[in-house]
Amino acid sequence: MMHRLIFNQGDASESRIYYCAHYLADSLGLFAAEQLQVTFTTSASGGHTVQGGQVPAVLSREADLTLGGPMVVMKHYQQHGAELQCFCASVAANPWFLAAVQAQPDFQLSDLRGKRVLDVGNVGTATLTFRWLLSQHDLLDQVELIAGSGDQARDFAAVARGEADYALHAMHMLAPAIAAGQLSSISSLALLCGKVPWSAYIARTDVLTEKAAAFAAFSRAIEQALAWIATHDAETLAAQVQHCYPDYPLDALITGLAAYQQAHVFATSGLIPADEFNHFSQLLGAIGWLDPSQPLPYGALVTQAGAE
Repeated sequence: MMHRLIFNQGDASESRIYYCAHYLADSLGLFAAEQLQVTFTTSASGGHTVQGGQVPAVLSREADLTLGGPMVVMKHYQQHGAELQCFCASVAANPWFLAAVQAQPDFQLSDLRGKRVLDVGNVGTATLTFRWLLSQHDLLDQVELIAGSGDQARDFAAVARGEADYALHAMHMLAPAIAAGQLSSISSLALLCGKVPWSAYIARTDVLTEKAAAFAAFSRAIEQALAWIATHDAETLAAQVQHCYPDYPLDALITGLAAYQQAHVFATSGLIPADEFNHFSQLLGAIGWLDPSQPLPYGALVTQAGAE
């Protein structure tokens, strides 16, 4: 029996290289081997909250699932209840990096004291998480965090001219500048922030029940894709998913995927551990993105749906 799922990816900006596991599963024929047909769709807009384009598509049943931060499920729970669940991990750590003009092989976070960091992405939870990280190291008042202009090339050029000391962004955006020699990767925030379920697949709780076999097949395919990522180099991985990023330079794709592999950003399995979920929810409460007075029940917001 062939199972079918509709996967809304949001808009083009949501198709980042650290979200490559489902593309790889499709490319390797892992969905097909599970007797699963996944139809990829998009929305007019992406988003980082429950108002984003792909989440309403799931809520309205136009799509069966999407991919995003469990912070979306947490926020939705505090506003509306347990209507959404995370069911399979994809990204298991913070995918943001610091970059600068010159390499700094012995970089320590304390090196940011007295420096200027250009927040190129201006992405809400990523910015707040970086502020949380600075506060954990008593650096919040010691670092000048500059909001990006909205023009990525202009911001990278500003760093190259010395108008800021570091650029802060996801490696997806930094990799082309790094591959071109304009910037150097300085540090991943993944290890600094600890393991957090940064991104996972999301569906309505009732749809997860109604289509349990299909979601279990999806999770098994994703787990196989994650295992493949862990055992192949970035060049081989890039060759498998390059067609999914047609406008992205191949050298940047290899650079970015290698950086994510080295920083252990990709999940190693589909499981979303309770301790990592709780750490993330506490972090998001501490930075004010969630209401820390409202508990977030792991059992109501996470289901493994076939992950092993």
